[in-house]
Amino acid sequence: MQFRTEISPLPGLRGSISHSTPVWTIGSCFADNIGDRMLSEGFDIEVNPLGTLYNPLSMLNSVATLAEGRTYAPSDFFPHEGKFRSYDFHSVYSRPTAEAAAELVNSRLGSLRAALPHLSTLMLTFGSARCFRLKSTGQAVANCHKQHPDLFRVEDLSVDTCAEAISETVSLMRRVAPQLSRVILTVSPIRHKSYGLHADKLSKATLLLACDKIVNSDPESIIYFPSYEIMMDDLRDYRFYASDMTHPSDVAVDYIYDTFSRTFYSDTTMREAASRLREFRRSLHRPR
Repeated sequence: MQFRTEISPLPGLRGSISHSTPVWTIGSCFADNIGDRMLSEGFDIEVNPLGTLYNPLSMLNSVATLAEGRTYAPSDFFPHEGKFRSYDFHSVYSRPTAEAAAELVNSRLGSLRAALPHLSTLMLTFGSARCFRLKSTGQAVANCHKQHPDLFRVEDLSVDTCAEAISETVSLMRRVAPQLSRVILTVSPIRHKSYGLHADKLSKATLLLACDKIVNSDPESIIYFPSYEIMMDDLRDYRFYASDMTHPSDVAVDYIYDTFSRTFYSDTTMREAASRLREFRRSLHRPR
């Protein structure tokens, strides 16, 4: 008797990712979870290069900034808690002066643009269909930087709005990355309890429907990887959550990544990944 609804690796995709195929992960902190594991296994990968992004509209705005060649001036940054920040970027791009923040952002954007012609695989990880807009401008922000909530208007994006944003994001990336052959969409299994459990379920459902709409429009090159479903329907137990009961535990992420590996890596790539992971772990223990 089988007591679990196990989700098998997706068929027909083995060998589509290797150590010679550059990969980017863009999206929520679950994109970091998967990307960091690939990085430790020696893959050619950029892990959330634009900072953590949760909803499709904020993701589109960030990708547009990259694709359209925008640069930032010191006046584009605002002071908050001792650092200058941008609503377009995560706090990792914040610096003590506006000049330093602009220099960091422009340098990073320049290096990413230089890498785009070689990009082969793009993974977009969506965490929420909830968007925060700055009341003063209507801008959909990538990061609120823990400012007072009265500065922002909360908007729950529709399925059509999410689908349109995802479609445009993919189109922009294809335009500037001509070797992009595979786009992977996935929905983060991380729960947003602060929304309320019902609202979080609605948000995830919106993302799932939007992803399905995009995959059906181009099933040859856009695929959906079931991170959310593995957590909800395969593992489906609180012992696979971290202590906050919202994030997957390391064991759960490892399990999801194992299914990811067996979906996209050949046997040769998996052996190479294991070898490079051993070398990476040895490097952590070498005396300095």
